[in-house]
Amino acid sequence: MSVAARLVCSGFARSLRFYTDVLGFTTMRYEPGRRRAELERDGVSIEIAEAGEALGPLEYPFGRGLTLVIWTQEAEAVYSGVQAYGARLHRPMSDIWREEDGIKVGHIEFEVIDPDGYALAFCQALPPAGRESGPKS
Repeated sequence: MSVAARLVCSGFARSLRFYTDVLGFTTMRYEPGRRRAELERDGVSIEIAEAGEALGPLEYPFGRGLTLVIWTQEAEAVYSGVQAYGARLHRPMSDIWREEDGIKVGHIEFEVIDPDGYALAFCQALPPAGRESGPKS
């Protein structure tokens, strides 16, 4: 079983560029006549489709209450692309630590907002010892 998200967008071409050029998604299926595309990155599938398929009226931000979490080995590279593009960040890159069975484990994470207001968190696991500076208390 797998799960894929379908995101209704207000500007198909703009969203397609954002997801492919900025976030590094690959286009798996492209249907320009229907203004929709299926995209993939790090095992996460997202379909974007023009606003005609919405269940009800849409107003920005479209994704209220929903954050798509994407685990990747390239969080810092994606973050650099997001910053270069000037995309809106909901949360900047930070280290997040917790204790599991007496060992500090953590990940880096940031959250970006797409052109229609959907939130995407990009996360990357850190080794138990952390990055160069080690775990932050």
